[in-house]
Amino acid sequence: MAPRRAAGAGGLSMPPLPEEFLAAWRERQPLAAFATAGADGRPNVIWALCLHLDEAAARAVVADNAMHRTRANIDAGSAGALVVLAPPRRAWQLYGALAYHAAGPVFEAMKRGWLDASFPGRGAVEMTIAELRCGAETRWRRAP
Repeated sequence: MAPRRAAGAGGLSMPPLPEEFLAAWRERQPLAAFATAGADGRPNVIWALCLHLDEAAARAVVADNAMHRTRANIDAGSAGALVVLAPPRRAWQLYGALAYHAAGPVFEAMKRGWLDASFPGRGAVEMTIAELRCGAETRWRRAP
């Protein structure tokens, strides 16, 4: 059987996310670290609780429940890093470009789909995953 391939931007195919990562995502700890950088290069790291993975598009979405500095960094063009911890104490690092959505399909999917209604969900931060690492080892890269 041929390996599955997901459609990327413009319909181009990309390698599928590794099954090991997908299993880790399902069993991850609830809190993840989400990092951006300001225009001056100053890092900003927050705890993220409300996360979603769009496996087919290799995109992660983080709900904005109170992201003031993070939002400013995204608006200034910051890329991002998201670190999730899964058993047995393995850190998975996702790196990629960020887009902020206060309306539209990504926002609506968050509000009407996966976000618990007890959270405000002011916006949805979409990360187009460019690289996936486990520890020091690169496990996946988006095809150019």
